[in-house]
Amino acid sequence: MAHSHSRLKRLASDRASERRRLAVARARLACKALSDMGVTVRVIGSLATGRFGPDSDIDFLVEHCPRHLKYAIEGLVEDCLGGLPFDVVYLDEVPAHRLERLTREAVDAGHLR
Repeated sequence: MAHSHSRLKRLASDRASERRRLAVARARLACKALSDMGVTVRVIGSLATGRFGPDSDIDFLVEHCPRHLKYAIEGLVEDCLGGLPFDVVYLDEVPAHRLERLTREAVDAGHLR
C-alpha cells in the first residue's frame, strides 16, 4: 500500500510540474504576442511567485497598452493559453493600496522558471 501511495504522489507531482511548464510556455507566448502589438505586460500571482499549483490560473498585469487594444487583449491571451484559466489586471485600474505589491511581484515572462 505504501508503494502505491508513493507512486500516486509522484504521479501527482509529475502532473503539477508538467502543468507548470505548460503554463510558463504559454504565458511567454501570450506576453510575446502582446509585446509585438505594443502592450507592456508582466506575469503576477502564483506563477510569478513560485506557488503555481493544480488549481492556479495565470495572472497578467498589463502595464501599458494602446487604448484601442484594451478590449482585444483578453481574446488574444485566451487564444495563446489554449484553455488554461487566466486573469488580466490592468495597472490603471488597480487600487492604490494594491499597486506596490502587484508591481513588486510582477515578473517578465522570460524570467519565469
